[in-house]
Amino acid sequence: MKKWIFSLILVFIIVLSACTEESNKVDNADSEKVAENADQSGETVTVLMNIQMEMIQTIRTHLEPVTAYERSEGDGDLKVAVKASNRIANELRGIEIPESLNDSLQTDMKDSIELLAIYFEERAATLADGSDLEEMDAALQNFHEKIRATFETAGLHAPNFEKDLQ
Repeated sequence: MKKWIFSLILVFIIVLSACTEESNKVDNADSEKVAENADQSGETVTVLMNIQMEMIQTIRTHLEPVTAYERSEGDGDLKVAVKASNRIANELRGIEIPESLNDSLQTDMKDSIELLAIYFEERAATLADGSDLEEMDAALQNFHEKIRATFETAGLHAPNFEKDLQ
């Protein structure tokens, strides 16, 4: 009888250890998936932040003549201001979106950059011919809406470019 009990306990221990081992394999696979998603999410955040910084740097590099003319109330160099605003638009369009972003975020970031480029073209047109500010303001609002939605999709707070545009 003792042999039967001992054999039964031994079988029970073997079955229990096999189940535990299988459970650990499943847990490890789940942990690897979570880690992979975290890596991808972290990479996405890094890429989006780098694009944002590149956009800001592009703006800051060429914005001074534009703001100087606007503050001078027409006494500054109009041609230089218009040229600088158009240059910002062109250089923004040259920002490359890394392929490491998923297709949806790539498209959204390209659209956001295009909307900001349109804003600077509208700003140049407003400077050049004194046209109504409504189109320029609408372009800026469209940009902010798009970039906010894009960043929120990635789980980030929406960036605010207001201070970088002045």
